[in-house]
Amino acid sequence: MKRAILFSFAAFLIVTSSQIRAQEVIQNNVKPVNNSLEMVSKLQPVSFNYDKTWAEKLKISARPQYGFVGADAKTHVPELVTVQAKDYAAGKNAYRSATITKVDYESLVPLLVGSIKEQQQQIDALRQEIQSLKSGSAK
Repeated sequence: MKRAILFSFAAFLIVTSSQIRAQEVIQNNVKPVNNSLEMVSKLQPVSFNYDKTWAEKLKISARPQYGFVGADAKTHVPELVTVQAKDYAAGKNAYRSATITKVDYESLVPLLVGSIKEQQQQIDALRQEIQSLKSGSAK
């Protein structure tokens, strides 16, 4: 019984030690993102909805949404924007294609986190400056 447990544990250790995490294999050129606050500040949040006729043709939601104008976002942060072709019926056995500019909101999250960190550094520097001004005027 003890041998079976030891063998199972040893096999488990060998398997886990020989596995390579997928993240280590597929991510290249990993670099910190600088000036994320500047990039995010250029984005203009809007509310919008797609035209009802086009939304039905392209099978997308016509409900009001929050986001960014794709062309505007592409100007400021092109890495977040993709242009997607969607086919729609244009008659019997006939199809046409329309393009939709989409913002990858999941990829925006690291920029938002970087922006928060940059702002926190600015806040901390201002707090230190205020503290030094207070201690200087108290003397």
